[in-house]
Amino acid sequence: MRRCWLGLFLLPLLCRAAEPEPLRVMTDLWPPFRMEAADGTLIGLDIDLLDELSRRSGLRFEIERAPWARGLAALEQGRADMMTGLAKTPERERYIQYLETPYYACSPRFYARPSVASLLDRYDRLRGLRIGYVLESAYFPRFDADQALDKVGVSAEAQLLEMLVRKRIDTLIGTDCQVDFALLAPNLAGHIVKASYQPQARTDLYIGFSRKRLAQLPRVAAALSSMQTDGWIARAAMRYHEVVVQQ
Repeated sequence: MRRCWLGLFLLPLLCRAAEPEPLRVMTDLWPPFRMEAADGTLIGLDIDLLDELSRRSGLRFEIERAPWARGLAALEQGRADMMTGLAKTPERERYIQYLETPYYACSPRFYARPSVASLLDRYDRLRGLRIGYVLESAYFPRFDADQALDKVGVSAEAQLLEMLVRKRIDTLIGTDCQVDFALLAPNLAGHIVKASYQPQARTDLYIGFSRKRLAQLPRVAAALSSMQTDGWIARAAMRYHEVVVQQ
């Protein structure tokens, strides 16, 4: 009898021990993919994505909000498991293992006040302008590598929009998925617009794992593949606005 009671006592402990630890996901605000609700919780397409990945894979995710550069550093150092919304670059591939296919795509665009935007009709018009960008972000190779431009780096997109309104920068670079959504705000609509110049580039968004913490990558990859096959991501994007629906 004592042995039976011992078995009943140990069984829940053994089951809990067999469960994988939650994956630590680094992220920052990037509407409409990651936004802060009134109660302080995170919402958005990427949060929905993680919830559905959890449901399909049986894994749990613990989301930690931090500036983008700090999140990348956590992956490089092996202090976190993964990030969403990652653009692929050779530098990042040293320490990030990307899932095979992107789950979404945006386009890099420049934004400015209307008087500047209409004149910014080709790349070389960027010379002499103060250009805001997010530190450690990847936009398109020519811009990313251009040391001659007057670039002003900040930690978050929201800072760039405020700086542009206050004329502390002349233009900013961002991805249309995110900035177009932000410009729906009444205080920004019409005051900031897309520049005429459009880079011939596309920003694919990936899920990436720290190369030091790859154990659960296959389970996440299998769950994401099933979501792409059945159209879950396209349907989820419709909840936010047509500007985030991939064309």
